[in-house]
Amino acid sequence: MKIIALSCTQKRLPSLTDALLEAAITGVVREVGDARIERIRLIDHRIAMCEGEDTCLDPEVGRCTLDDDFAQVVDLAEGAQAMLLAMPVYAGNVPAVLKIFQERLKSFMNAGQRPFGNLLVGTIVHSRTMLTEPALGSLFPWYLRLRNRNVASACVTQGEHQDLTRTAAVDLCVAVGRQLGMTLDVSRSPADARTALPVIQSPVRPRCGDPAASSSSGG
Repeated sequence: MKIIALSCTQKRLPSLTDALLEAAITGVVREVGDARIERIRLIDHRIAMCEGEDTCLDPEVGRCTLDDDFAQVVDLAEGAQAMLLAMPVYAGNVPAVLKIFQERLKSFMNAGQRPFGNLLVGTIVHSRTMLTEPALGSLFPWYLRLRNRNVASACVTQGEHQDLTRTAAVDLCVAVGRQLGMTLDVSRSPADARTALPVIQSPVRPRCGDPAASSSSGG
């Protein structure tokens, strides 16, 4: 099973984003034995800004005509069934390298099969101070447009911690990966092959005004 690991940092290695993403990969591999991880670092590829000409939407053209690495990155996602996405927050929103990539994917808007689409997704967002949740929320319109389904998210803030990799942030990212892996496992296994969890019923509690409730109160 092919799973994309998309790093949206704008830093070269090593980076905190990649460290948190690796933790999530550990989690998904734990749950999906046949996982094949396709690591993609957007910053390592030449991806130019969309020029807004919209010639890619012309049926006679059908593709982006800019000459860079965009097509190669799209090819890397071929056949994937899920994606782990990790990104930092620099200015309260998605980083520029991801925004540029999102706009370039518009060239497939009229395509029957959209690259980086129809995937189960686990998302990790981190920042130095705050605004991780708004940045996470800004991803959802893009996910919806691609028909992706986000099944787990983690938002972590560095705050007073010098090194997030020495905190429970790593455990949160592992949990995101595990949740994605469990969801993938459920999606491809028949219902009768899944472990049925026992249903635990709470004991019946007397209602206020019932004779049993009145007698137990002791008057």
